[in-house]
Amino acid sequence: LFTASKMGVFDLLQKSPGLDAVQVAAEIKASLKGTRSLLEACVSLGLLTTHQKPLYKNSTLAAQFLGSDSPFSLHSYILHTDNMVWPLFSHLENAVREGTNQHEQAFSKEAQDLFQDTYYDSQALKLRFMNAMHSIAKVTGKAVATAFDLSTYKLACDLGGCTGAIAHELTKANPQMSVIVFDLPAVVEIRERFQPQHMDTDNRVSFIAGDFFKDDLPEADLYILARILHDCSTVRLSVILTMCWTVGCALLIAETMLDGPTPHSALQSLNMLVQTEGTERTQRQFTKLLKKHGFRHTRVVHTMNFLDALLTIK
Repeated sequence: LFTASKMGVFDLLQKSPGLDAVQVAAEIKASLKGTRSLLEACVSLGLLTTHQKPLYKNSTLAAQFLGSDSPFSLHSYILHTDNMVWPLFSHLENAVREGTNQHEQAFSKEAQDLFQDTYYDSQALKLRFMNAMHSIAKVTGKAVATAFDLSTYKLACDLGGCTGAIAHELTKANPQMSVIVFDLPAVVEIRERFQPQHMDTDNRVSFIAGDFFKDDLPEADLYILARILHDCSTVRLSVILTMCWTVGCALLIAETMLDGPTPHSALQSLNMLVQTEGTERTQRQFTKLLKKHGFRHTRVVHTMNFLDALLTIK
């Protein structure tokens, strides 16, 4: 998947469906032997289909998610995962033995130093990371935004909302709602690159720069934490949940629940193990954690998307 995405196989077959291995090899500048092996592997995974010669085409799945220009493209997320996550998994045994992330082993840097030094010192890598987060938010945003009836909430704040993709889905699903996206200055300053389709039509999404581990949170009656809590150490988790309880009345959390019906949910625990100081949780663990921080009423919807949704009230 990573190699075919990086070499442009899915983009090529999106533009010119029905090519044979010789034609694909010529277009991606690769050996015929290697290309044929790669194409057949993609067929076995359901990413490509074949007929007659054989001629290769993108499967419905690939056409929807793997072409770089498709509306719900995960191309940027795949490239980010290839470059930044796959190297961590080469140290999976060490992660299992030690119970720690593997950034130092893979990149000779601690996770926080890697994030600051690599992502925010390089404009290209910062954009690649934001593109990756944007693509996941586009695919999951509607499912999260429509999981619950949020008609009683007028002002929401998406903490770490990056490009605002989920915020825009929330305003589309809830005409009464405005959403503040609260994220780091380095993210907010280049958000316009991801907003052209919304800029003229949705003035209910605004952006405020800040660090939700250090700065006061914007006032809101609903706070959104999408793919935030699973990254956090116990200390940072307590900080953010305490802040949300102090200033707000409700939390909408989007994470992969380990007891969800999708097969990838259990594998996500290993993903978090090699990458972060945090962990994935079951519905029961989330309920217990939130109750400890003052949130008493909790409901969960398994969306059958990458992220499940949890709504909890103070």
